[in-house]
Formats: sequence, structure tokens, C-alpha cells
Amino acid sequence: MSTQPKPPAEALLIRQRREATMPPISRRQAAAMAGISASQWSDIERGSKKAGHGTVIPIRATAETLARIARAVGATADDLVAAGRGDAADLLQAAEQDRDLRQRLAAIPGIGIIGTSELAGTDGRELLPLIAAGLDLIDNSALPNAAKRELTALFTDGLIHDAAQRHRELVLVLKLASASRQPG
Repeated sequence: MSTQPKPPAEALLIRQRREATMPPISRRQAAAMAGISASQWSDIERGSKKAGHGTVIPIRATAETLARIARAVGATADDLVAAGRGDAADLLQAAEQDRDLRQRLAAIPGIGIIGTSELAGTDGRELLPLIAAGLDLIDNSALPNAAKRELTALFTDGLIHDAAQRHRELVLVLKLASASRQPG
């Protein structure tokens, strides 16, 4: 008969953070927030899983799952690094940066919709950072605030114009492709 292995640091971190939430949340609630099953959450939080009569095997969450779990209980990237899971910390940090960028973009009239929706054909990991870099250049410039607002408007108007042009081109290509497939 196997003995219960000592839970890894990540398991202890997750349990401590879940139990410290205010108001406290159950494993089932936390699992729903992370988008995993309650039994998977329990296995990860325990650091092991029963695999038959008397057999216990150690469990280690994937980086993606651990990052989602950490977000659900408010653990930080630094917490994950301290627990020996830099891989999950990197994913959590990237997800937080993406969320922050989407919130920033959602506040800009005219382009806010791209901050709240998925972009067709891409996961946004190329376009959104480029837009953010442009906005950061404006924000960090030595220009007066009025000039920054005007330049931001010019930048976003250009983005809107370019997106509208690409949309018109797409519609035209789809019409031409549909017409060429028509029997006749």
C-alpha cells in the first residue's frame, strides 16, 4: 500500500490561497472559476491522485492549468516562481498583460471592440501588442497632453480606416470567389 506523497509547493500555494479568499470559496467553486473539473482541482491541490486500491501517484498540473488555477485564487506570478513553477508564472503574467491591454483598448472609442472580442484569424498576440506599443509611444512622449490626445485620435482613426479597408477588400474577395464558383 502506497503512502500519501508530500504535496508539492504549488499544491500548498493553491490550497492556502483558496482558503484565504474572502469570502472563502470551495474547491468546486474555484474549479469552475478556473474552467476545470472539481476532481481535477482536488487532485492538483492534494498533489496526488488515487490510481487503484492503495496506489497513489503524484500529480503535477500543466503550466496552462496551473496559471488558470492561480488566477482563480489570486496567486501571483511571483508566488508561482517561489513555488518552483516559472513556466506557469510566465503564462499567468502573459494572460494578465493581455487582460490589461484589452481593458486599455476597450476604453478607446472606435477601436474598443477589439479589446473585448477575439480577432478573426489570429489570437491577437501580434496585433494587440503593436497597437499597445503605438499607444505607449504616444503616452511616454514629451508632447503636451493636448497633442497626445490629438495624436492618439489620429493613430486610432488610422487603425479604424485600415481595418475598414481590409474589411472591404475581404468582402470583395469573398464575392469574387463566390461568383467564380457559381455554375454558369
